Formats: sequence, C-alpha cells, structure tokens
Amino acid sequence: MRQSAYQLFYKLLIAFAIAFTFKLLFAPLHDLISFDLILITVVIVIIWEGNKKIDGWLNTKYSWIKSPKKRLIAQAIAFTLFTTITLFLLMFILHQIKFGDGRFIDRRMQEIFLPALFFALALIAIYISYNFLKALKNSLLEVEKYKTESANAQLQNLKSQINPHFLFNNLSVLTSLVYKNQDKAVEFINELSKVYRYVLDNKTAELVTLEEELNFLQHYIYLLTIRFDKSIQFTINVNDALLPLYLPPMCLQMLVENTIQHNEVSQANPLNVTIYTQGNALVIQNNCQPRSDDANSSKLGLKNIQSRYSFFTNQTVEIVATKSFFTVVLPLIAK
Repeated sequence: MRQSAYQLFYKLLIAFAIAFTFKLLFAPLHDLISFDLILITVVIVIIWEGNKKIDGWLNTKYSWIKSPKKRLIAQAIAFTLFTTITLFLLMFILHQIKFGDGRFIDRRMQEIFLPALFFALALIAIYISYNFLKALKNSLLEVEKYKTESANAQLQNLKSQINPHFLFNNLSVLTSLVYKNQDKAVEFINELSKVYRYVLDNKTAELVTLEEELNFLQHYIYLLTIRFDKSIQFTINVNDALLPLYLPPMCLQMLVENTIQHNEVSQANPLNVTIYTQGNALVIQNNCQPRSDDANSSKLGLKNIQSRYSFFTNQTVEIVATKSFFTVVLPLIAK
C-alpha cells in the first residue's frame, strides 16, 4: 500500500514537472501558475498510464530483442494514435469544463494542440528508447548468465569424470589386497578414506592450493606403493614459495594415473615420475615405456585438464612428448 502511494506521488511529481516545463515553453510568463497547470498534470498522468498499458500489451506480442523492427513500428503507431486521440479529447473536455461554449475546435486549442502533441511524442520517443535499451541490457545479462551457467555446468561435468574412474581403480586394488594381505588392505582402506575425503571436500572447489594438492598426492602415492611396490618411484622437488598458488583439484592424481595407464610398470622396468617447479609452473615428467595396448589411447585425462584450465586462465597446459620422456607443464594460478 505504501509502495503504491509512493509510486503515485512519484508519477504526479514527474507529471507536474513536465507540465510546468510545457507551460514555461508555450504559455505567457504571467500564466505559469494557474489552474491549467493541474489540468495539464492530470492529462499527462492519463496519457502516461495509457501508454504504459499499451507497452505492457505489446510486450506480449513483440519482443524488443526478437522482433525489434516490428515492435518499434507497432509501438510508434499505437503510442502516436493513442496520444493524439486522447490528448485531443481531453483538451476538448477540459475546454468545455472551463468555458462551456460547445465549440469543438477553437483558436486556442489549435495553438496549444500541436505543441502539446509534439511535446508528448518527444517524451514518448525518450520512453521508447529507454525501454529498448533496458530490454537490450536485460538480454545481454541473460546471455551472460546463460554463458556462466553453461560454463559452470561444463566444469562440473568435467570434474565428475574423475570420481568414478578413480574409485573403480582403487576398489579393484582393494579387492585384490583383501585376499593377498589383509594388513595392507587395512592400511589401504585408511589411506583411501583420506584420499576420498579430499575428493569429497573439493568436489565443488574450482581451485585448490598447490600445497593442498601435494598433501593429497602423498596419500595417493601411498596407495600406489601398496599397489606397485618398487615398480613405481616418485621424486618431488617443489619451491615452497609457490605452495600458495592454485591449480584445479585432482590434476596431479589424473596425471599420475595417466602415466600408469599408458606405460609399463614393473620391477624390471620401473616407472619414474618426477614432479618439480619451474618458474611459476609445475612440471610432471615420466620416462616413456609405452604399453603394447596403448595405441588407441583417447587422451581424455589430458583433455579434461586442459578444458578445466581454460575456465580460469589463458595460460595453456603444455604437453611435450619425446621418445624418452613425457612431460606435462601445469601453470600455477595466482587466484
């Protein structure tokens, strides 16, 4: 109720200001403050509300964004006709109330009508321009909102690819350990719970610090040592000053998992994984000893990491493959 009263007062105030401006432009100075000022204010409010109703009706017929040309033509015609007819009728009615001479058109009405119509149409043109710009702005905001939601959905989809693959591999290892070595199976479960706690805690995180990711990797490496014993070896040398920098969660796990998937891992040919910092980047490198069944690799893990990085930085993930080594360089992000 209070809001409606405020809106009415606001409209009357604007209408009065417009009426005063009109009289200032087209009436003698001695006639600025008169009863006509109130009548003109009422006329402006009636035309304003009528055009507002037309505008609302046109919103259901023609969109400013989808059909701007049709909307502009329809609104210009509708506003002009309504304003012209309404202004003429109201001026006639007010003239009869004031003078009661029964005349349909007199000299005074002729003198006032065209300036009043011009003035009203100028204000309507401003109103139409404002509505168009407002609709355009809202449309751009909707597009940006859609892009953001779409990007977030893509990011969540990329991150969701990690968990099933990760869990499946480790449950397979655990199944084997239960039969072979129950003590190691218990240790494996404890470390797996810490690893999966990290996965769950960061499933909605966009970025994590390098320190957090390395701490997580230590638990994951423990699982791998149980699984492969001395067939896989890790060397980690990271500059402590870079630990507060960021990267997408689970990247290191995915890269280490990739090295195992695409290379032979055995005591006769141990896989050596080296992780070190270089500039503001993290380097993950392994010796190349391709598996015989790796010819049809889809490289989905690397594509996943590259896609996730593209959400946060223009820096690219570098991949360098030689006959001896496979190297991935992850940019570290200053959040």
